[in-house]
Amino acid sequence: MWTVSSAYERARKAAERDADSRRRTADYLLEIYEGHLPGMSREEIGKILAESNQERLDAVPDLNKYPELRGVREIVDAEWRGHRDGAKLTAAQSAASCNGLFHLHRHISGGIGRETGCSSVFFPESDRGPILANNLDSAPGEPFGAPGWAALNEHLVMQAVASGIFGDELSPEIFPVPMDMLLGRYTRSTDEAVEMLERYNLFWGPCNAMVIDRDRQVAMIEKSACRIGVRRSPDGFGFVTEMTAEEPSMRAYLAETRAASLKARDLPEECSDTVHWRDADHRRELMQELLDEARKNPTLEGLRRIIQFRDPKRGKVCYNGEILTPGGPPCNFTLRTTIWLLREGRAMWWAKEGDKPSFENRKEDIEFKDVLLWD
Repeated sequence: MWTVSSAYERARKAAERDADSRRRTADYLLEIYEGHLPGMSREEIGKILAESNQERLDAVPDLNKYPELRGVREIVDAEWRGHRDGAKLTAAQSAASCNGLFHLHRHISGGIGRETGCSSVFFPESDRGPILANNLDSAPGEPFGAPGWAALNEHLVMQAVASGIFGDELSPEIFPVPMDMLLGRYTRSTDEAVEMLERYNLFWGPCNAMVIDRDRQVAMIEKSACRIGVRRSPDGFGFVTEMTAEEPSMRAYLAETRAASLKARDLPEECSDTVHWRDADHRRELMQELLDEARKNPTLEGLRRIIQFRDPKRGKVCYNGEILTPGGPPCNFTLRTTIWLLREGRAMWWAKEGDKPSFENRKEDIEFKDVLLWD
């Protein structure tokens, strides 16, 4: 049962355990806003974001249409307060932490997406049972820590990466639906999760996501703010990667928004943006090729090879700030690579530290003691 008091206490205790990381993340978000709002103090930015948060909380949708949201406004508000108190955030830090980049994307940046990005791959079977891998790709200054357990509940895993859509449509709904919480409470299979994700289409994303259940049913979802494309894996193997699309309607929409973005910004058809977009599309094609090769004999080493793949001729899945076009900006960095061994309750991971790239810096494995294992 959800209660306001239990939601507050759960959030407060979690934030207290991870206070330093949460403060660093809040400061990182504020730095992004400062870059887009020059001359504005953090306190002023915090007030804007606090107003945005309140507007979102007050935008509760029709509860007859979305009955799972009964009481969720109060739960979200309690969790935000718990997060603030547990991590001892300032008012501006708290506002930024709760808002994320929602206000930036909706009201400031004009829908400009991010370049290159994260990837996830799933093997339903291997020499170590079901295994899942993820690359966290971002700018080198983004705070991150050790990975947590991958599952939403005892039945489901969901992995999401950014979609990188430029000039996306705006959803008419702004209420901050905690989709992970809803999925964890109400769904027990990939089919049930996809039904909820489609029904709540206007409340989450944009992102590319993969949903996996214990029966190895895998759905790969490509999502804008208002549109959704779903593909099913025929054999339980699957992957998602950012800033590209495979489902036909979403691929067409991505191409449409890219062309409109170039026109709106008066950019030529050949520029650093189009080079990055082609690289993302190539990464999707490369990952499909690598997955087809690995599924013949799926192993832990085969999954590691895919998620950290770097080849001067075939291309890259794992990045280290490479310059993709002369004079252009660097692509993102793979800050962290994680491979979860779902049958063993273990995670292998690699992390960027200083100038040392993530793929050269293996960290000590993490054992998760209180999780239900996948057989």
